Amino acid sequence: MIVSVRNARDRYLTSLLKTAANFYAGMLMSPQLIKHLSIRIIIYDSLGKHAQAYCCPEELSGRLRSFEIEIKKMRTNKMLRLLAHEMVHVKQFAKNELKAKYFRDGYKTVWHGEVCNIDSYWDQPWEIEAFTLEEELLCYFKEEYQY
Repeated sequence: MIVSVRNARDRYLTSLLKTAANFYAGMLMSPQLIKHLSIRIIIYDSLGKHAQAYCCPEELSGRLRSFEIEIKKMRTNKMLRLLAHEMVHVKQFAKNELKAKYFRDGYKTVWHGEVCNIDSYWDQPWEIEAFTLEEELLCYFKEEYQY
């Protein structure tokens, strides 16, 4: 897996985020899938009114292999948690569990092959999975790397 980091405050944070991304990927996906992924992590001072992080696949159809993860600049521990959450979304897109599919009336979200029309962010099944796994991934990472 190729991981790059932009706008980190120092080399330590850059290295930590790369290490964490690789660790989270290893916990979530098969080695065969991981070796084809490319992830660009970009740190921003702000991301908008409510956003703290965002995962964006670099193509909307077919097998997704390139992703951009945007993370708001904040405490390192919080950034590691946000990265864990967004890496769950990378897994969802890469394994075609989550897709943005074009229909006549525009793009719709498809979750495990079914169009999902849930408007509430907190009730979306892909967010429920990401929130469920982020803490576990972070704990395993801290334990493995004594962070």
